[in-house]
Amino acid sequence: MLRILNAIRPELKAQLLRNFGLPDFRPGQAEVIQAVLEGRNAVVVMPTGAGKSLCYQLPAVMLPGVTLVVSPLIALMKDQVEQLHARGIFATFINSSLSDAERTERLRGVRGGLYKLVYVAPERFRSPAFLDALSEAQVDLFAVDEAHCISHWGHDFRPDYARLGQARKRLRPPRTVALTATATPEVRDDIIRSLLMKEPQVFVAGFDRRNLFLEVFPVAGDVERRAACGQLVAECGSGIVYCATRRAAETLHRSLKERGHPATLYHAGMDEESRRKAQDEFMGRQDAVAVATNAFGMGIDKPNIRFVAHANIPRAVEAYYQEIGRAGRDGAPARAVLLFNHSDVFTQERLIQTNHPTETVFADVWNALQRVEEFEKGIAGLAGQVGASEFEVSAAIRILEREGKLSRSGRGEGRYQLRLGGKAAQIKAHSPQVHALLEHLRGRFAVGATVNSSLPELARGAGLAEAEAHRAIGLLEKSGALILERPFSGRTIRALERVPYRELDLDLTRLREQEQRSLLLLRRMTDYAYARRCRRAFILRYFGESAVAARCSACDNCVGGQLRRPSPTRPPPRSQLGARSELAVSALRRWRRELARDLNVPAFIIFNDQTLLALASALPVDRDSFLAVKGTGAARWERFGPKVVEICLLARAAEPGPRQRQATDGG
Repeated sequence: MLRILNAIRPELKAQLLRNFGLPDFRPGQAEVIQAVLEGRNAVVVMPTGAGKSLCYQLPAVMLPGVTLVVSPLIALMKDQVEQLHARGIFATFINSSLSDAERTERLRGVRGGLYKLVYVAPERFRSPAFLDALSEAQVDLFAVDEAHCISHWGHDFRPDYARLGQARKRLRPPRTVALTATATPEVRDDIIRSLLMKEPQVFVAGFDRRNLFLEVFPVAGDVERRAACGQLVAECGSGIVYCATRRAAETLHRSLKERGHPATLYHAGMDEESRRKAQDEFMGRQDAVAVATNAFGMGIDKPNIRFVAHANIPRAVEAYYQEIGRAGRDGAPARAVLLFNHSDVFTQERLIQTNHPTETVFADVWNALQRVEEFEKGIAGLAGQVGASEFEVSAAIRILEREGKLSRSGRGEGRYQLRLGGKAAQIKAHSPQVHALLEHLRGRFAVGATVNSSLPELARGAGLAEAEAHRAIGLLEKSGALILERPFSGRTIRALERVPYRELDLDLTRLREQEQRSLLLLRRMTDYAYARRCRRAFILRYFGESAVAARCSACDNCVGGQLRRPSPTRPPPRSQLGARSELAVSALRRWRRELARDLNVPAFIIFNDQTLLALASALPVDRDSFLAVKGTGAARWERFGPKVVEICLLARAAEPGPRQRQATDGG
């Protein structure tokens, strides 16, 4: 293998320079490319920023047929296709952002051999017609990006990826390459099994990012969290701060702006234009800082990111390592800091649970849909009706739709009802966009007449971008020149069967298994936060590397942390119950509330407030210490004791001070 590689490397380097303007390969790339060109199947695990895309892009240029690239990220598809076009390489993408006519035209081009690379979203493989069209093309390479999404053990499993094995069997490409930045040995095995790959060559390279300093910094609450983020921005410059929720991101972003730091906000709840603007601002400013949820980062290739901080614990080591890999891509020193408070673990647990709804939520949603022909009030309205969170209801709807039990449609969606008001004739537009829209409306509609029109139609008629037309509509409405009824903002939901829930035959076994796997991945991430030995060794062993040094020179456990703790302040006075753990109080109340709801009993039946507070003070670690708390008893130990001890042990571990040291010293 090595002899062949050395013989062909000059040709590969010539193609690399000719097509991509690069003088040499990054570590690991040439070996993968050689294997693919020889017709071998390959699984490639390389960290973020190591150049995985070249491992299929260069073979695509050199092979005679088409390379089919499966990617879950629409924005990344568009960026890569534009970059390939700039290099004179024919490429396209096929996903839900295109109209039916555009998809048909591009598929015609694929069958005709017009493109070297075709990026497709995984949901395309639901369509038999799509597979039929691909069968007529000469697919020489089948590339699966973000391949960890195939695995139930992965941190980002996506059901549409499960179809890729059968699609590959149907297309029979001569070679397949599956690529990911994060895959443990069990995830790699899952990828190979799901894609039906025979004897693939496995490449694992470059996990040890020696220029990244790894640190876990305990924070007592939001005040310390904000102070630590401000310190990182002041010391490091450009960076990314990841938050677990949109609300947390908005709060932290506001705090950094108030401190005078150039912070940019990014999360999936923002409209597309705002997200694009935020990303452009981050890429364009040397010292920019992004405060974001995990929606931010895919396709970000900014070499001078000096730090990545996690304000809340991520959901898995894989996600954490992928996100910190965006720092220090220029090879210069960079920092990866986890701001850790154990209460954030409970937040992540709750997010996992809402993404895996209980059977009660499924039943309530189904029964609500049975009462109407078509539900037209959207997810928020349905959540309010069944008394569950929007996240739980959204997840239940998504699963029911996937199982073929209901359908969603946009009937009537996107149509404005407009009427020019009496002020339309007198108003003077102060912006060219408002003027253009107003002139278009005056030319088409008489004052007082009510008409229906969509935003794209209005934008085209006025010669504006949709975002400009949307703003102009709002300004005209405020001025009184335009009276309108906005379009329905959600999709209608229709049950496809009229049967009671108990006859629906819905198998939730896989959902429950996935929930348990997600909780296990979170526990492994929590183990990293509490690790007392080398953090670099922890990560390398996690991803299957065996020859790992016991100590390093770039983590807080080996050489000490870099973040400074602010000057201590006088602690608030303790209650009469003594050293009560507020973390335990919060966790025990949450557990009691959820259990009471599941058992359909009042919360005090489980434990009254006085006993709960006593447990939070004693923090029992076994049966004897649990029974020593007034108000417990043997019957409650049998029913509730192990869970209470689990919560108390976590509170002990999270709370610094003599009590923690005593528990540790005692084994």
